[in-house]
Amino acid sequence: FGRVNGIGGSGSISLSSPLKWKFIKCALISSGIGLMGSALFGVGLLDTTSTVGSSTQTADAAAIISDGDSSGGGVHGVHAVAGRNFLQANREPDISQKQLAAASDTDNNEHISPNADEPRSPLARGVSGLPLSQTPALVGGKRGHIDCDVDVDFLAYWNDPQGTRDREFVPPFADKKEVGSPTKYLTFQPDSGGWNNIRMSLETIFIIALALDRTLVLPPPMPLYLLNKDKADKHRDFGDFFPLKSPQWRTKLNIITTEEFLEREGGTDGRFPIPEPNRTAVRKAAQGCVHMRKSDIWCGTLDAYFQSVATVPVYHAQPYDPNKKKREGCFVFDVQAYNNGGGSSADGNVQDRAKEFCGEERHPFYFTKELNADPIVHFKASEKGYRLCQHFYGAMLFTDPAIGNYYKRFVRDYMRYQDTIYCAAGKIVAALRKEGAERGFEVDAETEAGGYSAMHIRRGDLQFKSVKFGPEEWWQNTKEIWQPKEILYIATDERNQTWFDPLREHADIRFLDDYFDEFKLGDLDPNYLGMIDTIIASAGRAFAGTFFSTFSGYIIRMRGYKGTPMRDSYYSLLKRKYEMRTWYDGPARHIFSHEWQDGWLGIDGDSEPAHTII
Repeated sequence: FGRVNGIGGSGSISLSSPLKWKFIKCALISSGIGLMGSALFGVGLLDTTSTVGSSTQTADAAAIISDGDSSGGGVHGVHAVAGRNFLQANREPDISQKQLAAASDTDNNEHISPNADEPRSPLARGVSGLPLSQTPALVGGKRGHIDCDVDVDFLAYWNDPQGTRDREFVPPFADKKEVGSPTKYLTFQPDSGGWNNIRMSLETIFIIALALDRTLVLPPPMPLYLLNKDKADKHRDFGDFFPLKSPQWRTKLNIITTEEFLEREGGTDGRFPIPEPNRTAVRKAAQGCVHMRKSDIWCGTLDAYFQSVATVPVYHAQPYDPNKKKREGCFVFDVQAYNNGGGSSADGNVQDRAKEFCGEERHPFYFTKELNADPIVHFKASEKGYRLCQHFYGAMLFTDPAIGNYYKRFVRDYMRYQDTIYCAAGKIVAALRKEGAERGFEVDAETEAGGYSAMHIRRGDLQFKSVKFGPEEWWQNTKEIWQPKEILYIATDERNQTWFDPLREHADIRFLDDYFDEFKLGDLDPNYLGMIDTIIASAGRAFAGTFFSTFSGYIIRMRGYKGTPMRDSYYSLLKRKYEMRTWYDGPARHIFSHEWQDGWLGIDGDSEPAHTII
């Protein structure tokens, strides 16, 4: 790692040897080693009155994100923070055109650059936010509300409603619909992995449906891997976890169930009639299916039907060799390529950018008007060679960053958990903060994080032995992060409480089980408990997670959405401890090992954020 020698407006950086990253396939199979280049991180205090200067970025390395001290008016992440109490003074802000015009004296630079003297958007989120003039998409927006019997809106990182421009946005990849024109659909198979792998795949699929203006057909309720806590009924659909039936969702994306699709289109007089031999089996599976081949409600029967009537995109390199260490899915949305037949028609700079974005291990797949003309497009995303187990912002390149940021905001503002889940988590966060306040721990006025800190200790089916070590090593690797007398909340899948005894010798620790009876968690869907754990862990002052865990990664992304500086997010594995203090500019941002700054920094603007030292 690089290190900053000296603290202040400038610091010299010394570099050690390049890092090697071990990339492991989501399918639990080792996939080889890839070189990501030298990872740099800086921790410095920078004066907000200084101008944005030029800095040198190594050819193969991450540019530096310097996280400054808020009390000194420093720079956090890549954005200067001005007026830390601005959001707190206006808990439900609504940006007007008048506010925007008053602040809109700014350059039209290629990259977003902060201006510490310029007022920030009322919806700005800590280090992830931007000056008011650089966020026209937020005009008319308001911070989200959580429906709960107590006020837990401090957890809402999303906007509801979104800004006027986002609500009225028409994707340039959607064909004009004539009155009475037939509906076009997108169908898919869910990922076969754990919940956070499923969630990652869903984010990509939902964006594709939205970008192509297609009606999304949800798979039927089915057992989901590890979400099997309800012994009475193991079937779940995605509306159980995301607010897909809310008014906000219904005005954004057309969504129907598989049963509704078959009623519309699968009959003998429909556009896509179910073949007679399979008609009963397909309709029965559409009500709820299982993954056992011998069952009369096998999900595979339904998948086979969709593949027989739909166009199935092939987005890996041809010919496909399953033995090669390649990752699938690098989608490119470019207006010129979309309208003119694909990548060969794209501008040379776009082609170069797509190759750089996808890297050597992925094949650029350009969406085209020809593909979008097909009535059904089906993603068999549970099958080898077609899985989408990667972060959406690394899986797809929108060559216009303003459009790309629109879809990043979509994921932030829409693809969040149900209010019931947030309500339960908020009550426990409030209880932790009340206890923390009695010990003198305060909540940050802008990011609304703090009062306690958190860990995520993954112990269960995680196959990466390098991150599965004992409690004493956890403490030794993270002990300087925690403050004396600070409560340490631990999200974990380890059920043996004695395993944590060595940690109890050093810290005052809490678990979800400690609040189970007080907040009647037994009355909830038991599959919500892991999601509640995620939210509670994301709201702490500092967080240390398990590298390679997508559960830990999502906690860090939530912290990013709230604008929490990444200097307060760590990993317990020593060689990856400060991973979130780097901005990597290479092609590996889809890798699931951790989340990447691209997913939340500066996404309310129309440009890419500056990746250089401020």
